[in-house]
Amino acid sequence: MTQDELLILIDRAVAEGWQELDLSGQELTELPVEIGKLQQLESLILGKKVEGYEEVGDRILEKVSGNNLKTLPLELLNLPNLRKLDISGNPLKSIPDVVTQILHLEELFLIRVELTEIPDAIANLTNLTQLDLSGNQITQIPEAIANLTNLTQLHLSGNQITQIPEAIAKLTNLTQLHLSGNQITQIPEAIAKLTNLTQLHL
Repeated sequence: MTQDELLILIDRAVAEGWQELDLSGQELTELPVEIGKLQQLESLILGKKVEGYEEVGDRILEKVSGNNLKTLPLELLNLPNLRKLDISGNPLKSIPDVVTQILHLEELFLIRVELTEIPDAIANLTNLTQLDLSGNQITQIPEAIANLTNLTQLHLSGNQITQIPEAIAKLTNLTQLHLSGNQITQIPEAIAKLTNLTQLHL
């Protein structure tokens, strides 16, 4: 999709009051500032998980349909109704600062975006109920994760995590915790405090 085509689509979405915009798999290299006009938008999909798995080096990872976005515009902060942001399958390498400032986000998906760490600023997103950071190169879970007390789903499968921090015990609303495909050698006692878990993947 060209930038001109994207601008036409954004104008149409504004005129028709779209609540969801799916731009996955469009080979986009940048998101125009006009994205900030989408005042009705609740869900922005810039990449997503698709059916199936694929081999990446020596790892089997979920398939994603993404773009080539390396940054995101600050204009995302102008979207007051944005609740879901899916940036999976983009070569971001780190979580953009703008993302950790969208305080009303409830669902954040960053599957296979070449992340090596989770920034402490993630602690700002206290309204998150779902966080999916699967298929990256993350080596540790920061203490800051303890702030996300509304999380019901935390997906960290397919990373390089070696230990589960005690801080995980604060996430008492978790119903799903996915940690398969990591380098974890022991499970802390703290996990016993997650009494609402219905799914635990190790």
